Amino acid sequence: MKHFKITVFFFLLLALQSNAQINAFIIDEAEKTIAKNHQPLFNKARLSFENDLYLEALPPLDSLLKLYPDNVSVIYLTAICRTYNEESKSSSIPLFLKIEKSKAQLEYFSYNIGYAYEQNDSTKQADKYFVSFISEESTKSKPNKQLADQAARRIANIKMLDAIKTKVNLADIKNIGSPVNTEASEYGPLIPSDESFMVYTYRGKLSKGGKQNLAKTKMEGPAKKEEGLYFEDVFITNKINDTAWSKPNPIMSINTTLHDAAVTLSADGTQLIIYKNIGKGNGDLYLSKLEGKVWTVPKYQKGLNSDHWDGSACFFPDKKHMIISSERKGGYGGRDLYIAEKIAEDTWGNIVNMGKEINSQYDEDAPFITADGKILFFATNGKLSSGGYDIVRTDFKNGVWSAPYNLGKPINSDNDDKYFIVTGDGKKGYFSSFLKGGKGDQDIYSIEPGIPGKPIALVQVTGNVTINKKPGDASIEVKSLINSKFKTQKINSNASTGKFLINLPSGDEYVLTFTAANLAAQTKTVHTVGIDSFIQINVIADFYDDVYAKALQAKSDSLSKATAALNSGFSYAEFLSKNGEAIVEGLSYRIQVGAFKFQENFNYTYILGYGKIEKNKYEDGINRFTIGNYVRFIDAHKHLDLIREEAMKDAFLIAIYKGKKYYLSELMKMDIFK
Repeated sequence: MKHFKITVFFFLLLALQSNAQINAFIIDEAEKTIAKNHQPLFNKARLSFENDLYLEALPPLDSLLKLYPDNVSVIYLTAICRTYNEESKSSSIPLFLKIEKSKAQLEYFSYNIGYAYEQNDSTKQADKYFVSFISEESTKSKPNKQLADQAARRIANIKMLDAIKTKVNLADIKNIGSPVNTEASEYGPLIPSDESFMVYTYRGKLSKGGKQNLAKTKMEGPAKKEEGLYFEDVFITNKINDTAWSKPNPIMSINTTLHDAAVTLSADGTQLIIYKNIGKGNGDLYLSKLEGKVWTVPKYQKGLNSDHWDGSACFFPDKKHMIISSERKGGYGGRDLYIAEKIAEDTWGNIVNMGKEINSQYDEDAPFITADGKILFFATNGKLSSGGYDIVRTDFKNGVWSAPYNLGKPINSDNDDKYFIVTGDGKKGYFSSFLKGGKGDQDIYSIEPGIPGKPIALVQVTGNVTINKKPGDASIEVKSLINSKFKTQKINSNASTGKFLINLPSGDEYVLTFTAANLAAQTKTVHTVGIDSFIQINVIADFYDDVYAKALQAKSDSLSKATAALNSGFSYAEFLSKNGEAIVEGLSYRIQVGAFKFQENFNYTYILGYGKIEKNKYEDGINRFTIGNYVRFIDAHKHLDLIREEAMKDAFLIAIYKGKKYYLSELMKMDIFK
C-alpha cells in the first residue's frame, strides 16, 4: 500500500478507483537499488507518484529505466505511469509482461496490468486479469476487499463498454490551443451561457507561489525538501472570435499560494464557486461575485460544506438552487449529488439527496445544468460507466429527473471523463482531458455539437443599461405573465459595463422591469410562446436624469437645427412630407426585424404573415432580416406602423442606396433627392 495520501488537486481527472495500487516494498526496493547520484531523480518520481501525479512521475521514471533497464521495481513503476499517458499507454503492456514472472513480489500486479489492458481497449485480457486478481485476493488472510470490489466494478464496466460500442455521436472535437493550453495543466472549463469568457483551473509554473514544499505536510517516505508541487490557480480568458481566446490572466483576488480551483459559474457569468484547500481536511466551497470588472474575495458558503468532501457543484439557472457533489453521511455510497437551496446570503440549506435514480453506491460528481434548467450532465463511475468516470445525461420531465444514460463516444473516452459543459444554445461543449496530441498534461477541448439532436428552446436576453449615456447599475426584475410556477427573479446589470444576461425558458411571456437610482422605471416585454429553438435578443435600457435630459434635448435641438441647415433647411418632418413619395434611382426602403451574427439565431415566430422575410449580409458581417423592398418611403412607413403595433415594437426602417445600407439619419444627410 502507499505510504501516504494527501488531499490535493481537486480537478485531476484520475479517479480514486483508477489510482495505481502498490505496496511499500516496491518503492523501498527501488530506492535501495538506485545509486546515490541518481537519488534526486528518484525522489522527484516518488513524490509525484505517491501523490497520484503519474504524468509528472513518468519523465524521471523513464530516465531511470534507461539507467536501470532490468530493475523490476523501476520497470513496474514506469509501466504503471505509462498506463495514464495517452502517448505511451500502449508501451506499458510489454513492460508489465517483462516482469510478470516476478508478480509474486509485486503486490496488486494483476490489478494494475488488468487496468493497463483496459486502457488499451483489450477488454478480454483486462477481464482475465481482474478475475485473476479477485481470485488471488480471496486466498489471502488479509485480502484487499476494497480493491477486489473495484476489480469487480471494472469487470462490470467492461460489459458496459461493450454495450455502448455502437453508440457513437458524430461530433467534432478540437483542442482550443494557445494561448489557453500550454505544457502545464488546464482543466475544468467554465463559461457563461453566451460564451463571452472562460474561467478554468491552471496548475503549472505560473501558479502563485511557484512549486510548493510539501515537507510541512505529514507524510512518510524520503521525499526531499527541495522537491515540491505546483498548486492550483484560477485563470480567466476572453473570447475574441469563434476560434480564438485572449491571453489568460490569473484572477488575483481569488488565488492564494494554496489550492484554488474553479468549480461552477452561473449562467449569467456573475457568480463563481471556488474550491479551496488550505492543506487540512477535504477542502471547502467558496463564492466569488463579479462586481464591475473585479471578482470579490471568495466567501465561505455555510451549509454547502460538511465534515466530509464537498468538491464540485453547479448552479440552477435561478442561482437560488445548486447541485453539489458530496461525501457527507446519509448518501447511497461514495460521492452523491444533492440539491441545495439558498436561504440567506452565503448560506445554503434544505439539502436533499437526488435519490437512487441518480446516485449509486459509487461516485457521482461534476454536475452541470443547461441554461434552460432541463438537462443535467454529470460524471459517474457506477453501473453506467464503461471504465473510470463517464459523462451521463438525465432530463427533467414532468417534475422528475429521468433515468440517466451514458453519452457514448467520443464524449466518453478511455480516460476519466468529467467536467463537461455546454453553451446556452447547446451547440458547443467544452471539457478537459489527457487526449493524445495535447499541448501538455490536461488540455481544454471544444466539441460540436454540445447536445446532439433537438436544440435547446430558450431566449437569451443580453443588453446594456446606461445612465446619462454611461454604463449603469440597474436592478432588473423578471416576472412571468403566464406561468404561476415561475418565481420572480432579480439581477443587476454590471456597474462597470452596464451589461446583463438573462435566460428565459420558452412557452411564456415575461416583463422585465429596469430600476436605476431614483429614475423612472422602464419595462420591456419578451414573448417566448411558440419558441422551439435558441434565440438571442438584445435589449437596451437608457436612463437620463432631469438635468441630463434637458441638456440632451438642447443638444438635440441644436443638432436638429444644424442638420436642417445642412439639408437645405429641411427637418425630418419636412423630409417625410416632401420626399415620402419620392422615387430615387438605386434607393429603396426595408423594414428591419432582426440582426444577428449567426442566422440560426433568428426566429420568425413574431412576424409570420407580415410579408416575405429576406436575409442579407452587409459589410459589417451582420445578418439582417428585413421585410419588404419599397421604392417609396411612405409605403414602407405604413407597413412599419402595422408591424410595430401588432408584432414587433422594435422594428425600424433602413435604406439601401446603390447596394449599400444606410440608416435614415445618414440618408437625411445625403443630397440625393432632386
